[in-house]
Amino acid sequence: FDGMKIDRAIRPGERIEWEGLTLQVDWMPGQTEFGCCLWLELDGQRIAFTGDNLFGNPQSPEQDGHEAVVARNSCILQEGYLYGAEYLQKLKPDIIMGSHSYVMHDPAAFVDRYYNWAKTMMGLYREMLPEDSSEYGYDPYWVSAYPYRVNLWQQEQAEVLVTIRNFRDRPQRHSIRLHLPAGISAEPSLLEGELPARGRVQVPVKLRVDRSLADQAQSTVLFDITLDGQRYGDLFDFMLRTQPE
Repeated sequence: FDGMKIDRAIRPGERIEWEGLTLQVDWMPGQTEFGCCLWLELDGQRIAFTGDNLFGNPQSPEQDGHEAVVARNSCILQEGYLYGAEYLQKLKPDIIMGSHSYVMHDPAAFVDRYYNWAKTMMGLYREMLPEDSSEYGYDPYWVSAYPYRVNLWQQEQAEVLVTIRNFRDRPQRHSIRLHLPAGISAEPSLLEGELPARGRVQVPVKLRVDRSLADQAQSTVLFDITLDGQRYGDLFDFMLRTQPE
């Protein structure tokens, strides 16, 4: 949303009146943490608009609503596809309108297959991935920065919010060092602490640029991650721009 003015933020569960229709917006993650479902009652039927979270032909018993696992923007299965499937089971839509797909009539059995697919995939990832908590191998953003692209060419300083997650059922210590390009300083540049079981924390980090030392128009800041004394290395990053394109 860089440069886009947001006139109004819509909260999950909020209803909107539009052209004589009442539409409800609910959080419905799937292949992205930021997915949503827009639904309404029309001519005695409940119609749900689900975006990319679900697609296919409900009348085909071989289709389960998804052809592949896609994880974007920090969305693990139990907080994404499985959550979305459970949401639709409770909503009980008569018609689902997805993207790139069919108009999905009578989707109840289809949604059940979608739910079973998500449960199966969770089990497979747990068996396949070496960590005691498979989310570390699945979620591409268990340490992340917002915004991902930081503009320092129009200003001398900026702030990013670093999110750190603990997927384990016990406390976890973390030490995360920011590897900074020339001419960039951060406060703090080392994030250390302990998270409770299944906890998360957001840490504000202030960035400054010294233009006499910054020698790249665009560069990457890497997160060098250590958990409970085990170094994982540079797994995640965010982008900096210090000069115009």
